[in-house]
Amino acid sequence: MMVLTDCVTLALVLCAVLAVRAFYGEIGLPIREWVPVFVAIIASNVVASAWRGIYPGYGVCASALLRSTFYTLTGVFAGVIALSLLTTGSLPYLRSIMFLAWVASVPALSIARMAIRRMISHFEWYGEPVIILGEASLAYQIVDTLREHGHIGLRPFIIVEYNEPNAEYGYYKNVPVIGGIDNVVPLAKHFRISRCVVALAHVNTEAVAKKLEMICQVVPQTTVIGEQVPPSVMWISNSQTDITMTTDVALRLRQPALRLKKRLFDLAIAMPLLIVTAPLMAIIAMAIRVSSRGPAFYTQERVGDKGKTFRVLKFRTMVTNADEALNAMLAIDESLRDEYLHFHKLKNDPRITKVGRWLRKFSLDELPQLWNVMRGDMAIVGPRPMLPVEFSLLGKSIPAAYADAYMSSRPGITGLWQVTVRSTESFSVRMSVDRYYIRNWSLFLDFYLLLRTIGVVFTGRGGY
Repeated sequence: MMVLTDCVTLALVLCAVLAVRAFYGEIGLPIREWVPVFVAIIASNVVASAWRGIYPGYGVCASALLRSTFYTLTGVFAGVIALSLLTTGSLPYLRSIMFLAWVASVPALSIARMAIRRMISHFEWYGEPVIILGEASLAYQIVDTLREHGHIGLRPFIIVEYNEPNAEYGYYKNVPVIGGIDNVVPLAKHFRISRCVVALAHVNTEAVAKKLEMICQVVPQTTVIGEQVPPSVMWISNSQTDITMTTDVALRLRQPALRLKKRLFDLAIAMPLLIVTAPLMAIIAMAIRVSSRGPAFYTQERVGDKGKTFRVLKFRTMVTNADEALNAMLAIDESLRDEYLHFHKLKNDPRITKVGRWLRKFSLDELPQLWNVMRGDMAIVGPRPMLPVEFSLLGKSIPAAYADAYMSSRPGITGLWQVTVRSTESFSVRMSVDRYYIRNWSLFLDFYLLLRTIGVVFTGRGGY
């Protein structure tokens, strides 16, 4: 089904590009002449994708899938173009057609591959069994994550708790639970299981390392989740770990070359988006002015790159005296105060206007932040911008390591936290997710998060 999806998607893209070129150019629609080129591109993509492990691609993280799609299509089109140049007169060749086909194929094939994986993930025959070795609480989180994101293709087979005497034998959501790390190898051999997820956040001894070494010899694909790697984002961008459970904690966005690459990517996305969304923003501004008293836009101080503050630009979604009203509510209502301290926002905030509630649900209130991206205050994708009062808490109840990671990058309009847990988790989870993104950043991860943002915006999931 994956191969068929790839073939149909590429065929449709190639035909569409050829039709557009024929409509705007001076050539006809020579489908018959282009058939050998189409066949060469489609067949080469299947072979190259199979070589890179995209079929079936169980356990392949999202950014790796996008990266493989980009590299395989780039190689395929480059090869076909070279072949066309070497066989002048035999194969038709127009640089504009091939270039447009390559540009259109990368996002089209990426979206098609994500879609087909989600569609067939509902069938029991999709995926492969995985042994989960770890402490009960973390192992249960992994089971929930794999069940929620079935497109990953990893089906929880059994949970093996490290400490056998204290293991809670039984079932967790129909997944058997047993104890004893020594049981992993016999289970893997007997049931021919080639995947294992290790989650031993608080166990790191030489004895454990030796046993993990034995497991890795029998189970060729072992994923290690450390204490600072949230299970909910592990298969979005895989962190490199080894059997001693040491994680690469280098902050990639501190590197000057990578920061420049990300800045160029931000400008390439923000410029056209600012132009395209200008009419929509004008309509939203008028709706805000008509529905409530006060300006259409709202600025607020936030902490940005290297700890410098800037004024973030948003559509106004609250009453004009929102800050004063918040302080008054928190002073008299203990439950609201606890909610705000936990999530740093209120789910049923009475200060939000009717238009503002709709804007927040679909994240349209953040469109003016494209101007902040152009100014260099923010990025398209990055950690959620923090208020100075939130940032001041970092030296008290929040680890200072998060502050160091946060200040190594520009905050983003969207990001890993915004498209995964959104507003449904606590601020501590947000910290882990943000640090994970900063450590594992890549252009392909940003591109994937942009695609996920489109789905989150249209569904309004978790927005308030």
